[in-house]
Amino acid sequence: MGYQALYRRYRPARFDDFVGQEAVIRTLRSQVMSGRIAHAYLFCGTRGTGKTSTAKVFARAVNCEHPDRGEPCGECAACRALSAESSLDILEIDAASNNGVDEIRDLREKVKYPPQSGRYRVYIVDEVHMLSQGAFNALLKTLEEPPSYVVFILATTEPQKLPATILSRCQRFDFRRIPSDQIIERLRVALDEGNVQAEDAALSRIARAAEGGMRDAWSIMDMCLGYAQEDGAGLTEALVLRVLGAADKGFLFDFADRLIDADAPGALTMVDEMMRAGREVQVFVRDVSAHLRALMLADVCGEEHAAQLLDTTQEDALAYVQQARRTSHARLMRMLDLFLASETDMKWAAQPRFALETATLRACAPEESVQVEALTARIDELERRLREGVVAVAPAQKRARAETAPAGEAGAREDAQPAAMAEAPKGPAPEAERIWQDALRALKQKPQLFGMVRFGRLAGSKNGLFTAVYDRATGGAYVKMLSMKDKNEQVAAALTAAAGYPCTFRAAIEGTVAESDKAVLRAQQEAREQAQNNLNKVFDAFGRENVRVLDE
Repeated sequence: MGYQALYRRYRPARFDDFVGQEAVIRTLRSQVMSGRIAHAYLFCGTRGTGKTSTAKVFARAVNCEHPDRGEPCGECAACRALSAESSLDILEIDAASNNGVDEIRDLREKVKYPPQSGRYRVYIVDEVHMLSQGAFNALLKTLEEPPSYVVFILATTEPQKLPATILSRCQRFDFRRIPSDQIIERLRVALDEGNVQAEDAALSRIARAAEGGMRDAWSIMDMCLGYAQEDGAGLTEALVLRVLGAADKGFLFDFADRLIDADAPGALTMVDEMMRAGREVQVFVRDVSAHLRALMLADVCGEEHAAQLLDTTQEDALAYVQQARRTSHARLMRMLDLFLASETDMKWAAQPRFALETATLRACAPEESVQVEALTARIDELERRLREGVVAVAPAQKRARAETAPAGEAGAREDAQPAAMAEAPKGPAPEAERIWQDALRALKQKPQLFGMVRFGRLAGSKNGLFTAVYDRATGGAYVKMLSMKDKNEQVAAALTAAAGYPCTFRAAIEGTVAESDKAVLRAQQEAREQAQNNLNKVFDAFGRENVRVLDE
């Protein structure tokens, strides 16, 4: 017989062999001993947590002639036939590849036949959420009232995809992720049998990479043992990291130090070092995100609780706490958000390394620079609105001053208002620009149309007609497309919604706009220049930091 994968060799054959599912195993054992066998079960949980293996052991237990504490004895004729997979009393169906109505109808015909040797005929339907809606409907009646000798066990990783009518007819058991310490204990049993030496750190790495799945842990260790035999060494942490393509703990601590110290050159150098070593960018980003999460939890919960939450040693928890105290909690949150976002960006990036380097540079930026950047963007927006003449003193404040001050004083105060506030133009130009920008934002829901419109420049508006002009050399195609009836009407509809009154739209080549439209354009430009001049006078007189601009 050829080599057998570890996850198959150590697949549980008895309830005692399972780890991490004590509540589920205890309940199933009790049902076997009491004889209270339900007609339908639903086993839910993430991959590799023992759903299908539990279903097989349970199927043998309910058919065993002499069960011991709910366990299949493994010696009776029924147990031997079921273990050898030569019995027709246990049928395993893969719903991922047999998900049609015809397959379920065939199953409905087969349930009429009684078991050959055991007491029950057990149907194990794996990945049941893959069944089509028609297949679910075909299964429903049989699942509700099957023959007394039939037991259905449905296994799925996504129970939310099952219809409520199916869920209500099953006894549901949720399989939880297996804790790392129990995975390590189980791995050691196999290593001891094979006389293989392994470092504790190596097994810990395997357990964390498995993410609570015992089958994943067996598969990872299988790969690592293959490398270990080639190297002639035992199972070391360095070997596991090489197999996983992950960065070691010391590298992650050093990288986080660079981020905290805002050492962008040092952090980028480490990224380059990681890439030259052949590491996977996506794996490294996940490792960095996990490390920053650990720092965040250590900062919030302290050393004692962090060790439990992170499933790590007290020494490692202390190291996380010490590093977390070197920066603020807000900055840790911001860095974690950046690297989590970069994981998504990498899925669409032609060069995932660029997304990693961008996240690294942003994470190195001090909080002050981020705040200044946000304030600068806000000031730029206010200045733009002032140039377009859409910002003035709030009417509520004007009324308040008029009501509380004497008539003469109020008039004097109004006259004393800065020129930029009192003389802000009120013509149609700023209102047209506002409508145009609002319409562009609405057209973002139609990316192709938005892409054509945004390359144009608003030349003016008159009697509800908005004219956008395009460059003479490259705009011909845009004008032709936007002159088509359906696209033109869609732009006009967006303008109408933004303006609140009927609008039309016209696309034209630069230089071909009518003289009346050019006059509107000149008036807009003059209004902007006047507003900017007035604004500059206010800034010169009072200082930019002392001027507060309120929306009208």
